[in-house]
Amino acid sequence: MPGGESADLDSPDFSLVPEWEPAWTVGAFDGEDWEIFGTVTDLVFNEAGDLFVLDEQAAHIVVFDRNGAHLRTISRQGEGPGELSEPRSMALLADGRLAVFDRSRRGIQFFTPEGEYLESAPFDPQRGMPNFVRAWLSDGSILTDIETRMTGSADGSMSISTGPAGGEAERPILRYGPDGEREVRYVAWDPPPPTGEGASTDGGSFQFTMSAVRAFDPLLSFVPLPDGRLAVVDSVAYRIKLVDTTGTVEDALERPVAPIRVTNAIRDAERERRLAQLGQRLSFSSSLGGSISLPSDFQEQMTAARRTTIEEMTFADEIPVIDALAVDFEGRLWVERTGLPGEEGPIDIVTPDARYLGSIQPGGLRIPDAFGPDGLIAYADAHDLGYPIVRVLQMAPDTQLETEPRR
Repeated sequence: MPGGESADLDSPDFSLVPEWEPAWTVGAFDGEDWEIFGTVTDLVFNEAGDLFVLDEQAAHIVVFDRNGAHLRTISRQGEGPGELSEPRSMALLADGRLAVFDRSRRGIQFFTPEGEYLESAPFDPQRGMPNFVRAWLSDGSILTDIETRMTGSADGSMSISTGPAGGEAERPILRYGPDGEREVRYVAWDPPPPTGEGASTDGGSFQFTMSAVRAFDPLLSFVPLPDGRLAVVDSVAYRIKLVDTTGTVEDALERPVAPIRVTNAIRDAERERRLAQLGQRLSFSSSLGGSISLPSDFQEQMTAARRTTIEEMTFADEIPVIDALAVDFEGRLWVERTGLPGEEGPIDIVTPDARYLGSIQPGGLRIPDAFGPDGLIAYADAHDLGYPIVRVLQMAPDTQLETEPRR
């Protein structure tokens, strides 16, 4: 790649120090409607470098040019045609349309990039619908591993289930097409369920149970590549599967990075980290949209149950090597390796054709929330005073991932 080195995947680590400078920042505590953000849930660049900012709370998309100037605001809160209620994710499709997944309205809303409403594609929750968008395909299909399903009974009552797709012995990646079609794109490896009894409420106004918890189980991460394949991580090892459109593992990218053995010190640190988060107030939203107001006694019971599951949780023998996966505008993979509890890990930059370009060390540039053309990257962040902002950085032209000399 320009200005940098590459090596095969068996190469020892060598450091990348990307050159970058701040481009622009937007977000205000008080000001115009377009610069006051509520909850930024997605960021997307187009080919020209314009940035689309999805604000779930305001239920609109704000568009800025590559220099940070406000261009337009798309949609508004509402239930009418072209209005949004609970927008969670968006994508710019191959045909130029802007697609927005609105969970409350149970479907996808389509717009032109200029903001003209085109049509909607609703999902049937009785047949199943995505609960979260993990990735978009260029035709407007949604990839997910968490889905929601509504079922009716003979007495007329309805039940709603939300959780991992599939049964106990499988972990499928599902494709939901804009035509409502649901298909299994790939079945990933699913670790065995944790052992233990979990936790349940003992008295109080609410009754519920929480499943047993096991720390350091491998997560399921996947991103679509420009050629239509999926890059999938579902194991403890440094192994990125390249899955074709038929669900066949065509190849795998592997580096000789060993998982970290879980010691008593690591177990104690992970428990302390999770217990420290218990003071954060929980908030929930309905599986089919809308928020749920939780009484204080429910919060107290939930916190007590969570504390029990943390204190009694079990641990996998090893920490999975890979913690997160992303693909940039040029199709390179950013592979974040797992650090010790509370610590960052390095980020490897590799290509689907099995070249290792180096590693960004902890404390350096992190995986952005959006990649753009010409080295533009963006982060949804918070100002020192706490209100939401969006930061855009410009990586140096032609030396976006320049490496340090090897030692």
